[in-house]
Amino acid sequence: MLKGFHHKKIAIGAALVTGVAAMFGAMAVAESDLQSQNLPSTRLVAVVKSMERATLSSQIEGMVTSVNFLPGERFSKGDVLLSIDCTLPNAELNKAKAQVEFARNEFKSLDALHKLNSATMAEVAKSASEFAIAKADRQIAEYQVSQCNLVAPFDATVVDSFVKPYESIQAKRELLDIVGTDNLVVEFLASSDMLMELEPGRSVTVMISETGENYSLIIDKVVPLVDSISQTVKVISHIKSENTGLWSGMSGWVTLDNSYVQSTQ
Repeated sequence: MLKGFHHKKIAIGAALVTGVAAMFGAMAVAESDLQSQNLPSTRLVAVVKSMERATLSSQIEGMVTSVNFLPGERFSKGDVLLSIDCTLPNAELNKAKAQVEFARNEFKSLDALHKLNSATMAEVAKSASEFAIAKADRQIAEYQVSQCNLVAPFDATVVDSFVKPYESIQAKRELLDIVGTDNLVVEFLASSDMLMELEPGRSVTVMISETGENYSLIIDKVVPLVDSISQTVKVISHIKSENTGLWSGMSGWVTLDNSYVQSTQ
């Protein structure tokens, strides 16, 4: 009786093994069927980034007289974003101009005297050097005056403001954080074993979570560096259409489809 029971256990075990094998076989066939139906096979996290973002700093010290754009306000290239009191820089410029005029006249006089053998060549050379130094000082003063107004380098929006009118600031002080919305790219990380599928010029689709809409992308470049820990590479792409209403920092998913993967194999 024990022997018959042992044979029944063997039969049941064999049936289980056969059933499990059939199940995995069916799963493999199902996966193959999904690929043949060109269903999305890979989703990669993507982030929208602006190619025009900057933190603008002061190049001179002085008192802020006006802040013309607040956070959230849009401006155009060339607009005056912020002004600094220019009384002292203008005075320095006038002083530098006077020094240039004095050095020029002195050089001309010594050069004329040298031609009459009344001044040495060394005196003329020293005067020429002082004239050149005066002109350089004038250029510095002119630059300082040009920095009294902070001019927008491109079309953008103020993200944050770090100063207020009547504050006294030092050179290199951060003033405004700005970001443009016209020159956007979409970046995502992909596994390094997908390099053959990510050549520049390929079209892919991104779904942005904040808008719930899909956008067509074209891969511009794959950064030639594989992260040694995650084994991923950075992919940079641009959006085909304009005026998408997207903002820097929005995120979503880039989808790669099986039809393209199969065509590259």
